[in-house]
Order: sequence, then structure tokens, then C-alpha cells
Amino acid sequence: MGWPPALRELKELLYEVYLAAGAPSLDEITGDIADDDHDDQLAGSPSRDTVRRIITDSERSGQQADVVAVATVLARRAAWDVPDAAARVRDLWVQVGMAKGVGRPVSELRGDVRLVLAGGLGVHPALDSGGARDRFGILPAYVPRDHDARLKEVVDEAKAGRSGIAVLVGGSSTGKTRALWEAVGAVGALPDGWRLWHPLSPTAPDAALAALPDIAPKTVVWLNEAQHYLDPEPLGEQVAAGLLELLNDPSRAPVLVLGTLWLDHWDILTTRTTPDRHVGARELLGGHKIDVPDAFTQADLAALDATDDADPRLAEAAQHAQGAQVTQYLAGVPYLMARYRAARGATLALIHAAMDARRLGAGLHIPLDWLADAAPGYLTDAEYDTLDGDWLSKALAYVTTPCNGIPGILTPVTSSGPRNQRTRRPPDSSGTPADRPAPRPQGPQYLLADYLDQHGRHHRAEIIPPIDFWTAAAQHAHPADLAVLGKAAWNRGLYRDAAQLHKHATTHGNPYTAAALVRHLHTLHPTDHHPAKWAAAHAALDNPHAVAGLLDALREAGADEQVTVLAERAAAHTALDNPLAVTPLLKTLREAGADEQVAVLLARDPAAHTAPDSPGGVTPLLDALREAGADEQVTVLAERAAADAAFDNPVGVAALLKTLRDVGAHEQVTALAERLPAAGHFDLFIDLRGNRERFRFGREPDGGAAPSWTWSDMD
Repeated sequence: MGWPPALRELKELLYEVYLAAGAPSLDEITGDIADDDHDDQLAGSPSRDTVRRIITDSERSGQQADVVAVATVLARRAAWDVPDAAARVRDLWVQVGMAKGVGRPVSELRGDVRLVLAGGLGVHPALDSGGARDRFGILPAYVPRDHDARLKEVVDEAKAGRSGIAVLVGGSSTGKTRALWEAVGAVGALPDGWRLWHPLSPTAPDAALAALPDIAPKTVVWLNEAQHYLDPEPLGEQVAAGLLELLNDPSRAPVLVLGTLWLDHWDILTTRTTPDRHVGARELLGGHKIDVPDAFTQADLAALDATDDADPRLAEAAQHAQGAQVTQYLAGVPYLMARYRAARGATLALIHAAMDARRLGAGLHIPLDWLADAAPGYLTDAEYDTLDGDWLSKALAYVTTPCNGIPGILTPVTSSGPRNQRTRRPPDSSGTPADRPAPRPQGPQYLLADYLDQHGRHHRAEIIPPIDFWTAAAQHAHPADLAVLGKAAWNRGLYRDAAQLHKHATTHGNPYTAAALVRHLHTLHPTDHHPAKWAAAHAALDNPHAVAGLLDALREAGADEQVTVLAERAAAHTALDNPLAVTPLLKTLREAGADEQVAVLLARDPAAHTAPDSPGGVTPLLDALREAGADEQVTVLAERAAADAAFDNPVGVAALLKTLRDVGAHEQVTALAERLPAAGHFDLFIDLRGNRERFRFGREPDGGAAPSWTWSDMD
């Protein structure tokens, strides 16, 4: 029941009223409908099987009148407000029918190649040669290669109804994104009805998290340069978890997650480290890598030569591409590298500032103010003395000049804000410091050519940018990039620059960076509590897990007063909708001896804010509530989990059963156990006390224990 969200609400409401009515049998429900003699005659007359599907199936079952009829007779039995219940069911049923998933139809993208290029899905335009674009289009004919066959297998599985993921891994301009587009966008690649969703604004992970619940079946999730979605802390792991849940949700199948990565980024996201930053990303990506080689093989070149196409670009690439790097030639890499190597003085400084910004943590769109303030720091004294007042406009003219139809070294990007994208709701303003700055207007922003981005990562890896670069970063970088830039500075021994970047990140509400700021500066100045005061006053409260980490950092620094300040803010205002985040906060508050704040947090009833369908989230929260003495909330949450827990994770269900027993919720154990066999988890059911002996020979469809039987009883 993952999509649309209204379907989950509808099914939860129907099941809630079904339980409130005393869980009547299907015959009793159909009998009530058939015998209805109320003034407001029921329009629906569902069959017994339709009633079963309305209550238990994960899809929108039956006609609206049938669903309303079932809800009405159940509401009467439960002594609910019948008109209200019927109206709610009717409205939700309509919402489900009208729901439209995120993204746009693939056919719509197919009809406008501009939507597929670098400003859209990220496919590189090909160089222009002899007016080829006018005659053959922006993109030349496509030559399939070995990786295309492997990618087609994943796409075919999705066409058959099974969700899947594929990640093309290779260097810049090797044809990764074009291969993805050909796999889904070529005529006949996907049937009609498929949509493609490319989350972008305000940041890649923010956009992904905001719209994950609205992804419908038959959607391609487009993650070009997937590191932008999976690497940022802390949102990257949340995106990975959401995508895993999406791929494993049968009610939302089929969905197809497609991504691209450079090999360096693949290694970062899939290599186990200490601490392990990418557990979720590694689980998401593992086993789904498809390598894209840098060069064409002899067979590929033969296929290119045999292409029945008079496009001069293909012939030119086949003849002139060094080392058979055909796709790079078509993407204009030789021209870009020639212009890069010819750049001098302030122009080269501007390019290097952009390269350093990207490799050290900046997003795709780099503010011009940052580059302009940083570039002078790259110059020698002699070069600096020769700068004139027009140096920036001259440098921009050089780096933005297209060549043979290929965008320049830097490309100006639109910075008018998100368009046609969902954004995440900010935390409750009551928990937000009044002096938190609004996001700064970014002004003009520029995109560094993909290949030069990769070139800079390899050839400038051991170069530390000058002071002007870091000073400008602290002033002009996007708030979402400040944390990773600060980490990059700290790892290079630039402690002062790191502290400044982390301070600004904290000001913009990043509680993870706030903890790093406190720990780092406590190491340098153990008796100075100014960083602790700053962090406690400015940290955002929308991530309770991060707030718990900051409380730990404050305790380690001996900042007891700031622990109290932050505990009071967190208890009163932190978000409660994620049990995996609320649980560590509750435990940390108890460990800090913040009993008053624990009471305030419990008074907000975190159990009521927790979705009961996820055993992995409910289980630790039940333990934390029991340890905090919130017995009433334990009972309520246990009842909701027993009725609504999803069974797609057997390990999580087993843990939930154990926790329910540990907290003394024996009735809820029984209720949850009764749901297990029908969901295909008789193995968990049989392990419960007394069931192994009683159901030694299995059970009957009506739930009773099967009588003894032997081989001779079978036909």
C-alpha cells in the first residue's frame, strides 16, 4: 500500500473501523448490506469476495459505492459518526483515483530532445560538423555496445512488472547518460504509460526525499550523477533507504531506478569505512553495477563503420578519436581540453577555482561570486599586478564560449528557483531560532564541463586551494555545501577555514555539522564554550537523530548548560515522525539526566506520530518508551503495530514479536501472530510458544490446526 498515499489512508481507515466494529465476518458484513433498511439507502451491494478485497487488499478494490457501503455498515457496528466515516472514505477513494505520480510521460521527453540534453536529463550534445545538427539532429545515431545489452535486461524486467535498478559506472563523457536514455527513451523501449522523474531542486537529495512517496508504478527514477543524491550527509542515507523501500514495495512495482557514477564515486559509496557512512547506499547499489568502458572495442568500431548513416560527426569521430574514445570526441572533449590548456592568468584561475569547488564538495551550480572572489588567490604576484578592472568579464567571455556546438568550459545556469518540483516542508518555526538567516540569493551560477570536472579531480587531487578560495566559500557557497566543504578543509589541516565553514553550516541549521564544530573546537580550546553555545542555539531540530548526536558532543565537551538549552528546545519542538530518529533522542535525554525534557517529549506522544507499518522503526521505539516508563504509549503503539505492521521484512517482524513479548504486550503478540500465516510467514507463527506442537501437521484455511495425516492420506 505504498502508492498513492491516499490509498494507505483509505486502507488504514477501513481496517480501523473494521476492528472497531469487532472484526465481523464477511458473511455478517454482506448480510448487513443486504438487510439495510435505513433512510440513506446504500447504493453499493458488494459480493463477499469484494468485501474481503476492500478490507484486506493493497489495491483500490470495488466501485466507490461498494467501498462506501462496507464502511457504512462497519461504522454503524462501531457506533462511529456514520456520515463522517462515509464521507471520508468517499473522498479518499476519489483521491486515489485521481492520483498522478511525479515526473512526466517518457513520450513527452522523447518529443523534445532539449529536455534530454545537459540542462535536462544530462545527455551531452554532440559537436557540430558540416552543419550536421541541422540535417541529423543534435544527437547522432546511437551505436549499441556490450553494456547496452546488460542494461536492456534490467529494463525488460521492469517491463514485465518487476522493479529494478541499474547504475552505469565509467568516466566522464563515455556515453553513460546517453545509454540510459536510449534504454528507456527510444521508440518502443518502454510501453505507453511510463513516466520519468528527475529530482533536482532545491537540492538533489531534498527533491528526492520530498517526492519519494508520490512515485507511482511505471516510473523511471533518473539519478544521473547519483553521488549528488547518495553522498551528502545526512540526507544521502535517507535517500538510499527510501529507494530501497520503493524497490521492495510490491504495491508500487514496477519502478526502474537508473543512475550514473564515475568510478571514484562508486568506490566512495560502496567501500566499507570506519565510521561506515554509506551502509544504505552500499546495499542499494550492490550487485547493480554495469561498467562502461572508456573506448570502443574493435567490434564497436566495426558497428560504427557499418552504421547506415551519412552523419559526418560519426565518420569524423571514427577517424580522429584518439585511443578509440569515440564518445568523448563526440562530446567535444578534445576542444574543451585545448581551450583549457590555452587559458592563462585570471582565466585559468577562474577555471581552477571551479575545479576545486567541485572536487571539494560544491554542488553542480557554482556561484559566480565565489569564483570571482577566489580567483585572485590563484595568481602570482606578477599576474595579480597586471589585472585590470575588466578581468572577470574577459575571463567569463573565454570560458563560456561554445565551440563547434559544444557548451564552453563554464555554462551559465538558470537560478530562478525550483520549477515544477516538490520541496521538503521546513521544521516547525517554533523550534527554529529567530536569527537563522534566510538562504542567501545566489546570483549568477555556472556549471563546469563534466570532463573538466573529472580532469580536475585527478590532476589537482594533491593541490590545496589558496586562502581566498576558502574565504569566498564561507561567504558564497550554497548552505547545503558548507558542511562537506568544512570537512574537506579540516581533513587538509585548515582548521580555521573548517571552523568558519562549520559555523556557517550550523547557522543554517545543520545539526551534524554542529556536533563536529563542538568536538573540533573543544579539542583546540577545551575551556571555550562559545562553540557549544552557538551550536545549542542554532542547530535545527528536524532530525532528532542528529540532535541526539549534538547532545552527546555537548556532554563530552562538559557544556552542561548548553545540554539543558538544547534539550529544552528538542523536547518541545523536534520532529516526531521518524521513530528511528526519535528513539536515540529519547535515550540520549535520559542518559543526560534531562528528566524534565523527557517528560515534555513524552507528553507530545511520539507513539501517536509513528507510522505503525514499519517494524524496524516501531521495535526500538517500543523499547525506548518502556525504558522511559511510558506504559500507556507502549500499549497504544503495540496495538497499532500488531494491527498494521507490514510483513515485507521478516527479520523486522521477528524482532517486533520479540519486543512485544519483552514489553509484556501478550495480546498484541497474539493479534500480530494471527496475521502471519495469511501473509506467508507461517515459519514465524510456528516459532511462537505452543504453536509448534499444536500445529505440528500445519493448519487449515480457516485457521484451525490440521488433524494428523500421513502419506496414505494423499491421492
